[in-house]
Amino acid sequence: MQKIKIKKIIAVLGAGNMGTVIAQVLAENGHKVNLWNWEGDIDPLKQIEKFQENKKYLPGIKLSSNIKACFKITEALNNADMIFFAVPSNVMKNIVSFVAKNIKDKAILVDVSKGLDPKTLSFVTSLIAKHVRPSLKGNVATISGPAVAKQIALHQYTVMNVASKKHSVVNKVMEVMNNNYLKLIPCNDIIGVEVGGSFKNVYTIAIGMCDGLGYGLNTKAALLTLAIKEMADLIQAMGGKRKTAYGLAGIGDLIGTSLCDDSRNRTFGEYLGKNIPKEQAIKKVKQVVEGIEATKCLIKLSKKYNIQTPFAKMIYQCLESKKNPSKIFKDFLQNL
Repeated sequence: MQKIKIKKIIAVLGAGNMGTVIAQVLAENGHKVNLWNWEGDIDPLKQIEKFQENKKYLPGIKLSSNIKACFKITEALNNADMIFFAVPSNVMKNIVSFVAKNIKDKAILVDVSKGLDPKTLSFVTSLIAKHVRPSLKGNVATISGPAVAKQIALHQYTVMNVASKKHSVVNKVMEVMNNNYLKLIPCNDIIGVEVGGSFKNVYTIAIGMCDGLGYGLNTKAALLTLAIKEMADLIQAMGGKRKTAYGLAGIGDLIGTSLCDDSRNRTFGEYLGKNIPKEQAIKKVKQVVEGIEATKCLIKLSKKYNIQTPFAKMIYQCLESKKNPSKIFKDFLQNL
């Protein structure tokens, strides 16, 4: 006899492009989804309520009627069996601390934001676990892999990793997410998945600089190889599994992001390569460029764990030095 799947109430915190598409996947799978965005940016929620479309971050996609726009975070969390966190990593600590008391017993907590807290250098899964009550600490999972939001929304086949300390948590996340166009593959290396998801944006900036400077796939392929080695070294140094860098959450996510025309980090890098000043380039992108803060975190971690990351260091210099980024980039290539 076939097991009947019980539909769940799921909260998605963050109505950017990825948060919205996660909500859409869950809703299309038949679940009731409460979608919230921070009070300083309620346009997406108003648009979803009025047009059934997030015109700001996921234009052209008709959203499921199973998605409810929630203007209060407590409303979104009400009786939620599962919570997906899709807010920027630099505000994650405040969000989790604020909502912790409103989280339902036995709820599953899923990180899709891919990043670190810049002050503590803690990965998002650790931040979540630290600020929830003891009974929920083991219920944290993370999803990462090559996933361009618009492509998922258009049902283009997508495969990502899901990791947690508990197999039962991984299975529950797979149960609500998997369908005929999206598949989650279990991974038992949370550190590796978090490193890959956090730092692919750093190296994506450099691949974007290649576009700005007119370099082609020969150059990009060489640089991607360097990037994967540095990510693998860091994963290993932090206690993760080196092989994770060569899987979906590592090289898969890096390729998918760095070679995607729509990637905000790639676009930012392209502007930088065209000698557009950093602050002006950020404004032109019009969204958060996660790779900028992630670069600072990567440099700090490489020092902490005493590993050599010359490629990441060069990207950091392009972002923070007063020297011309194009010259820094070209000099790096000449000295490989």
